[in-house]
Amino acid sequence: MDIKEKIYKAINKQEERAKGIHVSHLVYDCVRRGYYDMTHDNQFFNLNTLITFWLGRAIHTTPFLDQHEVKLEWEGIHGTCDDYGDGILLDKKTCTQIPRAANKHHVKQLEYYKVMMENREHRMGVDKAYVVYIDIANKKIEPMEAKMRKNETIEKEMLEKKAILDEAIKNNKPPKRNISWLCSYCNFANICFGEGENVKTDSG
Repeated sequence: MDIKEKIYKAINKQEERAKGIHVSHLVYDCVRRGYYDMTHDNQFFNLNTLITFWLGRAIHTTPFLDQHEVKLEWEGIHGTCDDYGDGILLDKKTCTQIPRAANKHHVKQLEYYKVMMENREHRMGVDKAYVVYIDIANKKIEPMEAKMRKNETIEKEMLEKKAILDEAIKNNKPPKRNISWLCSYCNFANICFGEGENVKTDSG
């Protein structure tokens, strides 16, 4: 085994995921993505993807607020928020270009954390939440405040998605696709659509 292979194996081992349903399985409108993430041992289909995840993980190790890597659980859903302090919730996202506005699924991730943090077990109030974009190509940082919905609306959405995912896992059958621009960036597109299918025009 050469040194490069040793490095890749070490990174891949570090990125092994915990079992169960996590916020990351539910934040996308396409629950099928979460299903594939749970049912496939390794989501890193190429070395570029592996290295991107590793760099993101390395950046996440730096605490920005008082509480860092806060473990959460609500209704069988697990999550780990990046940073929390004085009613402020942060989630770090690495990128190669800072977006004009926070991505929808990044805002949802903060919403889901907010619900989990404010429940009776954790009692951690969230006044403001920010997606902190870290541009690793241009060495810039841009916090973007997330405008969040009411907790009741978020809770309903989370539980509906969890029910769909639970049923899919039970029956060993992927849920229906929800096709969007994100399909082109999904690590599981080759499994979901199959070789030769058109990602943009397939109707599921």
